Amino acid sequence: MKNYTTLLLALALPFTLAACRREAPQAVEAPPRPWYAPEPWQAGPEAPQPLLQTVWKLSHLPVDDHHPAVQLVPKSQAGFVIFEADGRRITGFAGCQPLTGIYRLHGEEGLAIEAVARTGARCHKAAFDTIGDRFATALSTATGYRLGKDDAVLELLDGERVTATLIYRTPPPGRW
Repeated sequence: MKNYTTLLLALALPFTLAACRREAPQAVEAPPRPWYAPEPWQAGPEAPQPLLQTVWKLSHLPVDDHHPAVQLVPKSQAGFVIFEADGRRITGFAGCQPLTGIYRLHGEEGLAIEAVARTGARCHKAAFDTIGDRFATALSTATGYRLGKDDAVLELLDGERVTATLIYRTPPPGRW
């Protein structure tokens, strides 16, 4: 009986050890993205961009006396501005409203934006109205700007104070 048990253990041991052996983890491919799912936006950083003819998207509004800081993701449509090369016009969007205005450059980093006009329409979410109002104010009170040296970042300045941070990110195909 003892020999039979020993023989049985001797035969079972290799199978038991083989079952316990750890396999190296195999790389798992991500499932293909469905046709209706949008491509992700690039998180950055990106090569610096010129002030003019770039779609600058609102990324950050700092804390102020009445509002907390706001951080937006690159795919957000809450605000953007384009400084047109012809005619010194700006076009864009603030909250839920189209935005236009006139800008003047002074020296290396001086900026004045005047006649900022919006449609006056209000959003269905009050948070977008607040963001749009703060963005329009940041544009209207800008006295200067600063472009990022290592990333596609534009800071609007009121004196030395940053009033809004905008970014450029290469959009995925089919997006702007």
